[in-house]
Amino acid sequence: MIKKLLIASLCLFVFQQVYPQKAVYKLPVTSETTITNPTFFYTLPKTAFKVEVIVTKTSNIKGLYADFAEKMLGITNYCKENTTSFQLKNITVIPFSVPDEKLQFVVELSSAQMKNNFLHSVHTNNATAGFHTFSTLEPNNADLLPDFFKNYADVIMQQTQETYTETKIIDGVVTQVPVTQTKTTTKTLAQQAQTAVDFIEQIRDDRYAILSFSQETTLEKDAFEYLVNQLDELEKKYLELFTGITISEDVREIFIVNPNKDHALLPLGSVAPNVGFSTTMSQTNAYNYYLKCTPQASTRLQANFVENSKHKTNTGYRIRRAIPAFVSLVHGDVEGAMLGIFPIYQFGWLETLPAGLDGFEVWKWGYVN
Repeated sequence: MIKKLLIASLCLFVFQQVYPQKAVYKLPVTSETTITNPTFFYTLPKTAFKVEVIVTKTSNIKGLYADFAEKMLGITNYCKENTTSFQLKNITVIPFSVPDEKLQFVVELSSAQMKNNFLHSVHTNNATAGFHTFSTLEPNNADLLPDFFKNYADVIMQQTQETYTETKIIDGVVTQVPVTQTKTTTKTLAQQAQTAVDFIEQIRDDRYAILSFSQETTLEKDAFEYLVNQLDELEKKYLELFTGITISEDVREIFIVNPNKDHALLPLGSVAPNVGFSTTMSQTNAYNYYLKCTPQASTRLQANFVENSKHKTNTGYRIRRAIPAFVSLVHGDVEGAMLGIFPIYQFGWLETLPAGLDGFEVWKWGYVN
């Protein structure tokens, strides 16, 4: 009997030496934990979404001579005041992985791992395949106003000449002498507008002369079309000084959001017609946008498996698998089209692997430090 116990003890000792149990501790480590062997750290991933929102900004800009549009040109459809409005154009959602700061672990190397230089393998193979990061694009604030509309300025100073006679005594003789006096005055806005109207009328006269073939020189077809197009474009620019212009530009916003399995709707932000995009949700829910994430697989069965697993309390590696989820856009109370099926780690459960997996390729499951 004693002999059998000695043999069993020897076998157990050999088994422990061949299959040593390494320790994996979740950070922060308690003060009661004693770590004597070399260590490395790893962090499990979580899913984040890079969200790109494109909002169309439409600006109606009043013309310099808008107050004279109807009186001088008979135009009734013109911009009477500057206005700006915003409308959502597109939302793009791209999933990627980032370290989950709540799931960080320290691994104490076993004797077998130290012997096989496992730490070198960890750092050599730490490519973190499938994990990505994104940079935020700078917004484009370029001035979109046409140069002619922005920089147009008529000659606001004008000179007038006044001729009159003065009575002078020259060599004792009373003589009437003509005198011309030049006066410089500033044009009023109405006078500037009239100058622009005169130019428009001249453009129209020139175009009529070309179209009616009243000019002396016969033009080739290409030259004919070029001159007419140039006159049309020039007239349009001068008319915009009265009618105003409308400018549309796409405003791009890029930001990161993290799904949470405790919330069915993930707030993205709001697009108010008179304000534009904001990551702050509006009190008017019709302006708000959300991501709805619905897991494809039931996590309850997985949770039961983990809770009943015999490896639940051991010190093996911890991993987490991503769960595919339907992701759709919700506008206010209305759910829109599905954006895609994306793997989301937050919907998965933490699994504890059996101890003694000395060759486990942990770098394929998380970020190694």
